[in-house]
Amino acid sequence: MCTALTLKSKDGFHFFGRNMDLEYSFNQSVILVPRKYQWENVISKKILPIKYAILGMGIIINNHPLLADGLNEKGLACAGLNFPNYCYHSPEPYPDKINIGPYDLILWILSNFETVEEVKAAVSQVNLVNIPFALDIALPTLHWIVYDKQDQCIVVEQTKEKFCIFENKIGVLTNPPTFDWHIDNLKQYIHLSSKWVEGTTWYKQELNPDSCGLGLVGIPGDFYPPARFVRVAYLKSHATHLDNEMTTLAEFYHILNNVAMPGGAVIKPKSKEEFTLYTSCMTLEKGVYYYSTYNNLQVNAIAFEKEDLDQEQLKSFEYLDTLSINNQN
Repeated sequence: MCTALTLKSKDGFHFFGRNMDLEYSFNQSVILVPRKYQWENVISKKILPIKYAILGMGIIINNHPLLADGLNEKGLACAGLNFPNYCYHSPEPYPDKINIGPYDLILWILSNFETVEEVKAAVSQVNLVNIPFALDIALPTLHWIVYDKQDQCIVVEQTKEKFCIFENKIGVLTNPPTFDWHIDNLKQYIHLSSKWVEGTTWYKQELNPDSCGLGLVGIPGDFYPPARFVRVAYLKSHATHLDNEMTTLAEFYHILNNVAMPGGAVIKPKSKEEFTLYTSCMTLEKGVYYYSTYNNLQVNAIAFEKEDLDQEQLKSFEYLDTLSINNQN
């Protein structure tokens, strides 16, 4: 499972990222997809160009980047989150549609568009097809969140009933059920408050709080997708340390750490342990991809401005997963 977040600083920086919650490492690394690289659409067999360079976390198989999340040089960002039991893939390509495998939707979006408005206009023509990238690779079950520098955000879901593009005014996403269900579920938590709760009297007995935090009694604390959605939506909506780029970057990590899965907290069938493999955060204006990992809490940064975006070959950066400590003496 996973949790995605968007955040905006008071001085105009927009941030996008996610927790990647998995029971295994998939040999992931940050990948630079340059402008002159060309990729093959597995469904149509067409060779397609890259209009905008991309930085994202993923894996390269047969010189083909399979991205889990990322941003492009124009400040558009996208992530795919697990959506089992709800997502649907068409059994075959449709001649009047843009036919894409679900594993390539992020690559297609980030390589072609600058804004969420452009994505909305184009993605409605997409047909996600039930053809795997390779016979030995399972088809991913995903829905997607897309965000831009104009603070516009959408969620894309293809279920058996319909293809949906939801306007995402809360700017977060987790996993099942569908996005509209999560928004409706938030109504149960309207009463939550960060403010000090004043005391009261029941008959003759005065009742006063002993400490702060009473206003958040009832906020779900588990790791089930609806609970993570509620917690992150609340924390984002009440975040205060957003004065500038660096304080907002720190606040971004504090919020996602609140729903990060430590080892042993979530055990799946067959004793598989799910944990937060990495946390990413992208600064859309500066084109920087930040990430930390389960074993390395240090924030690592990779920036567009330090790379040649006009090369032809994919570039992979070492995934830094060993704990790094700053010794002060």
